[in-house]
Amino acid sequence: MKLQGLTVITNALNIATELSDCPGLMLIMLGGLLRQISSSFVGPQAEAMLSELHADRLFLAVDGFSLDIGPSTPDILEAHLNEGMMDAARETTIVADFSKLGRRSVSKIGSIERVHRLITDSHAPADFLDAVREKGIEVVVA
Repeated sequence: MKLQGLTVITNALNIATELSDCPGLMLIMLGGLLRQISSSFVGPQAEAMLSELHADRLFLAVDGFSLDIGPSTPDILEAHLNEGMMDAARETTIVADFSKLGRRSVSKIGSIERVHRLITDSHAPADFLDAVREKGIEVVVA
């Protein structure tokens, strides 16, 4: 895979490993405390590193995406880092399969008004997707 001129910033160990041998790709890995369940780094070290960076697009996989609170995750430290990622990005795309839609997890990541796009699967309820579109969010069913 050739991704000339693309820079990827991630806190996810599996994403970094997958992209580590892509020619032409600049990979920035955020460090910190390893959250083993998700193989991702969180905490003050990751937040400090992120605070110095900016991005055009954020693709954020979430554990919950509801119409009232927006994206959420079960881990407080991850939620805080994800909110910082939303702050650093010009555009936020939420990636969530149908089982995450309408669901709330423990920790709110950021306001639904800050979400530009939702990528989901063909099992997503049509009424939920219509409500998302009514909020001005683009929906992509893959």
